[in-house]
Amino acid sequence: MHTLQVIVFTLFLCVVIEAARIITGPEDIDWSTVRSIREKPGYGPIKYTSNRSERILNGITVARGDIPYAAAILISEEFATYFCGGALISEHFVLTAATCVDGDRELSITVLLDAAQINTAGEFIAVSEIIVHPAPSDNDIALLRLNRAVRLNDNIRPVTLPNRRQRTMTFVNQLASISGWGRTASNTNEALPLNNLRLVRNHVMSNFNCGVSFPFQISDQHICITGDSGSACAGDEGGPLTTVDVVTGRTFLIGLYSFTSFLGCGMGRPTVHTRITEYLDWIEANSDVIILDNWDTRSV
Repeated sequence: MHTLQVIVFTLFLCVVIEAARIITGPEDIDWSTVRSIREKPGYGPIKYTSNRSERILNGITVARGDIPYAAAILISEEFATYFCGGALISEHFVLTAATCVDGDRELSITVLLDAAQINTAGEFIAVSEIIVHPAPSDNDIALLRLNRAVRLNDNIRPVTLPNRRQRTMTFVNQLASISGWGRTASNTNEALPLNNLRLVRNHVMSNFNCGVSFPFQISDQHICITGDSGSACAGDEGGPLTTVDVVTGRTFLIGLYSFTSFLGCGMGRPTVHTRITEYLDWIEANSDVIILDNWDTRSV
């Protein structure tokens, strides 16, 4: 009888713990317990580690619908919930950094959309499958399959992916935008994530110049932006880096925030992102997205 009681209690405890992982709405989240993915024990290789600063430095607050593809990602464990960013690329898939989810294939992950103000996010969608790049240590990218289709509207809309014509483009000197819910410079004691989605714009720099700041770490799989106007940092991993096509006026995804200097996220330090044009075939093969050879040249 004693053994049976222990088994029943153990099963009950497992059910309680599992239920605690499921997030279906804001009432299921204790934001005071949410932490940057960088605070997770054993997080990432050394090159991704930076504990000096956790903020989008000098970022500006954006309004609802300004970045309709921005995704907030909650990675729930038994006793902690961690946070990352991501980009909605279709009604069923979100792109994020592999360092956010690699090794967490059995955990509960929830995607928040329409979250310009994160505590009033419009959509909470569970993730049914995690697809991490087969070589994540050198390819910081992963796909999250949502367990249902997103209800698209003016505030929730997939970001455009590059077309095949753009595979060889470096985007050097183009103005790019990175968004996230990381801390601001004005108050480093703020809870993470911030309630308001923020944006910073900087120019794309060459990989050669970026390599000066990150010796032996920059490859063709990376795209870097300057830190002249501000910077992404901890809490923004996986967040979308976009630019605007000069012909069509179309905003499209060119990167996912990956890492920055071990010295921190101060002004002037570049940030490193996963270069999306290097993964078009992988994205198409593992999602429902079709990569176009070229876009319609009409403005959108």
